Amino acid sequence: MITTKRWLLYTSNESIICELEKFEAVKRVHDVSEVEEVWKLNKTPILKTDAGCVPNTTFDVLEVPFYKVPFGEGQKKEFTLWCYSMEFEPGEYREGIEYDTRTESCVLCSLVGHKAISSNTIIYNSDVRMEDMILYESSNFIVVPELGSIKPGYLMIVPKQHEFLSMAQLPSLYLGEYEQVCEDVEIMLEGAFHEKVTFFEHGSSPSGRTSHKKSIVHAHVHAVAGFVLKDYYLKMIQMQPCPDLSVAKDTHYFAYKEGAHGQRLCCYDDNVYVQRQFPRQVMAIELGYDPELYNWRTTAFKEHIMTTLYRIYKYLSTSPSLSYRLKDRTKCFVLPYKDRMKK
Repeated sequence: MITTKRWLLYTSNESIICELEKFEAVKRVHDVSEVEEVWKLNKTPILKTDAGCVPNTTFDVLEVPFYKVPFGEGQKKEFTLWCYSMEFEPGEYREGIEYDTRTESCVLCSLVGHKAISSNTIIYNSDVRMEDMILYESSNFIVVPELGSIKPGYLMIVPKQHEFLSMAQLPSLYLGEYEQVCEDVEIMLEGAFHEKVTFFEHGSSPSGRTSHKKSIVHAHVHAVAGFVLKDYYLKMIQMQPCPDLSVAKDTHYFAYKEGAHGQRLCCYDDNVYVQRQFPRQVMAIELGYDPELYNWRTTAFKEHIMTTLYRIYKYLSTSPSLSYRLKDRTKCFVLPYKDRMKK
């Protein structure tokens, strides 16, 4: 969830602090003077006090109940739910295990490889599930519907090579083509939905290693019509101007911009906690959904994908002013989609 309440947690039990520090968004402080700096990192501070003592501060304080501390496997979820009831995000529990996601099967590589249906994209788009259709293809990129589109007008830009784990790692010879793809995606979404388009990405580090067992590290950029991250959320994760994204190529990061040629903002400070699927969580709040519906792994929103496909098809098939490039790179979608609509 997105933290909406700032607490100073406290306990007199050292073992509780040691356990709770394993949560990504909980950080120990040794004095109340450190509290606000921890909040700036989008984390919740926890302070050790003497038994029976409440911290002497004007901050809102909350004692951690011993019975909620996840000393056992089943209590991790219980503690997280308690945090949610108190309106703050503790982050994921770090087991101390790293996963090499490069060795895992990759859902995006499966789409790039046409799910082994056919090497020809038109044939693939004729046979695959409609929600897995490729809308746009250039030499080194594809554009597909967002997995679990929380709203209509939501696409993903995916490089064909799995070796690029973030867009910050793209070689310079790909950058011109990538810029073209962003321009074309913006044209498609604005033309189909008549709303401004934003682009954002959770970039992975080059190692491919992560503490999250189910992470997609194949680079992918989200593009969505009609959604803007408000200043409140940008400040929450310390977003700063970042003209050259390559400065973040060796780290995990979150990047965001409004429009294909808008100012890029980025957070690549590992000390700042950025929730997984952060923009989707914000969207769930802004759209009035149950917060749990942000997760693409559990909620498909297939009806939104169908709306996106239809409206983009209508725009591409009826607009008199499409560039040759856009027509050429979307014919793999327009032709089979038209045939499928006739059936």
